[in-house]
Amino acid sequence: MAQPTYSQPPENHNGNRRELELFLLRLMLFTLPLLLAAVPSFTILAWSGEAFRDLQPTLQQSLKTNRGLIGFAWNEQNYPWMKHQALLMLPRQDVLAVGSSRVLQFRREMFLCPFWNAGYSILTTSDFSTFLSLLPADRHPRILLISLDQWMFNSAWIAESGHTTPDRWTNNPSNNLRTGLRLLPDVLADVARGRIEITPLLQHRPDAPWGLNAWQNAKGFRPDGSFAYGRQVQQRLTSDPRTPDFQFAGTLRRIAGGSDRFQFGDTPDQQALSSLQAFLRTCSDLNIHVVAFLPPFADTVSSALQKSGRHQYLELLPTALQQVFTNTSHELHCFPTLASLGADDSEAIDGFHAGEKATLRQLLQMLQQGSALNQCCSTEQLQRDLAAAPNALEVYPR
Repeated sequence: MAQPTYSQPPENHNGNRRELELFLLRLMLFTLPLLLAAVPSFTILAWSGEAFRDLQPTLQQSLKTNRGLIGFAWNEQNYPWMKHQALLMLPRQDVLAVGSSRVLQFRREMFLCPFWNAGYSILTTSDFSTFLSLLPADRHPRILLISLDQWMFNSAWIAESGHTTPDRWTNNPSNNLRTGLRLLPDVLADVARGRIEITPLLQHRPDAPWGLNAWQNAKGFRPDGSFAYGRQVQQRLTSDPRTPDFQFAGTLRRIAGGSDRFQFGDTPDQQALSSLQAFLRTCSDLNIHVVAFLPPFADTVSSALQKSGRHQYLELLPTALQQVFTNTSHELHCFPTLASLGADDSEAIDGFHAGEKATLRQLLQMLQQGSALNQCCSTEQLQRDLAAAPNALEVYPR
C-alpha cells in the first residue's frame, strides 16, 4: 500500500504552527497597551454622553423635566439634529428663534408666549427654507426670530461653507460608532495634558449634564434651546487670559487674514439675498411673521473691519437687506455695534457673540421700534430685568 506523501515534512508544519502562535502572542502583547489605553477614553466618552450613546432619550427627558445641560466638546454636529428633533417633541411655539450661534442668547424668560431657541442650526440663507420645510405645519411658529450673520452674504465664505443637505437636521449622528472611535486618541491626549478632569465625571450632578463640555465647563444647551457659556463667562468677567478669544485676538487675526467667517468681500452676495427673499415669501404664504436682525460685533472688531478696507460688503449690506424687506410685512432690525445698543465690549462673549445682557438690549430696541414681538413681551419687565442684571454678560444666571 502506497504511503502518503507530504509537500513539507511534518516537523516543518509544526514549526509553522509555533511561529503563528508566537506571532499572535507578540500581536497580543503589542495591542494590549493600546486596548488598555482605549478603555479609559471609551469610558469617558460613553459615561459623559460625548459619544457611543444615543442622545434622543436624554433630549426627551430634558424637555420634559426642563432640566439638564447638553454640551459637546467634539461632536457639535449633533446640534442641528438635536434642534430639529426637539421641535418635533415640543408643542407648537409662538416664538421660535432660528439662526447660527449668534441667536442663542435669547432666553425663555424674555417672553410671555411659548418660546424655544433653535439656534446653531443655520449656516446659509438657503438653510432657513430647508429647515422650515422639515417642520410639520402644526409646529410652525407665529413669529420667527432669525439672525442674519454678515458672512451669510459673503460670496467667499459661502463658497467655502459648501452645500447643506436635509441630513444635517434629520439624521441622528450621536451614537455613530466610527465618530466615537476616532475620538479615542484625542481623549487620551487631553487626559494626559490635564484638559479633561476626571473628578467632575464622578460627582453626582442634579443638573444631569450630557457631553464633555457640559460636564467640564458647564457649557451647553439649556432645555429652552438657549446656550449657557458656563466657565467661559467667569473667565471673561475676570479677564482670565485663558478665555477663548481673549481680548478678541483670535477674531482680529481672522479679520487681518480674511479667513474663517471674515473672508474679504466687495459686495453682498446676490444669490444669498435672493434666497432670503424667497424665504420671506414662503413665510408670508404660511402666515409666519419674520423678525430678522443683523447682530452686532464687538466695537473693537467693528473698528477693525472698517479699517481693513477689504470688507466693503459690510457697509452695503444693511441697505441691500432693507431692499429685500421692502414691500413685505416682515421686520428687519440692524445693530451695527454694541455701542448702538448702549453697551460696550464688556457685554460681548467674544468678538462676534453678544452676551445675554446685550441680547436683551437688542430685544428691547426691537420692541421700542414697534416689533410684533410686543405681543409676547413686557417691555417694562424686561427693562427691570436689564437694570437688575448681575453682571455684564448675564441677566438670568441659571
